[in-house]
Amino acid sequence: MRKASRLKKILFLIFAMAGNVAGCLFVERFSVPLYMDSVLTIAVAAGCGPVFAVACAVLSQVVMFLLKATAMPFVICHILTALLAWLAFRHYEKAFPREPISAETFMWAGLWSALSNAAVGNIIVSALFSFRSDWTNTSPAVQGLYIATKNIVLASYFQGILMNLADKLLSAIVSYGAYRIVFARKTMGGGRRY
Repeated sequence: MRKASRLKKILFLIFAMAGNVAGCLFVERFSVPLYMDSVLTIAVAAGCGPVFAVACAVLSQVVMFLLKATAMPFVICHILTALLAWLAFRHYEKAFPREPISAETFMWAGLWSALSNAAVGNIIVSALFSFRSDWTNTSPAVQGLYIATKNIVLASYFQGILMNLADKLLSAIVSYGAYRIVFARKTMGGGRRY
């Protein structure tokens, strides 16, 4: 089995952190209704393993917090993305030990991350902001759902689920591309890289 070198993993970790921060700042700057704060964390989990994935999650979150782009409690969501993605890849590699990780597995990793992030993220939002309809940063989607449902909690949870699904599935696609380019080029023996 061919393994990625420690230097390659560290360089990819730095690249992924920069991608995560850039993604977060981009969607904030242009008001895109996504998070994109973990756009490459899934690729780190696939190519470098759980320790590097969690490091990517935590360090990216710290940088985004220092740039005032996100609140620190959301690091829990980011760690869940790293760990659930790694578990999906680990399951795949046990079933297909000599194959590079499939695009389908990346999508499953994105789906599990989206569902966990929606649940935990909504709890964090509830605790931090108490689902106030007069909250100045309430997204237009939540405001629209609130007008239709007259229930701010339902509107916030529903919007959180939809936004996380779109965000994490897009992140899974981007991560799959990065993984294929960096870690899965016609390697001898395929399989785990970490």
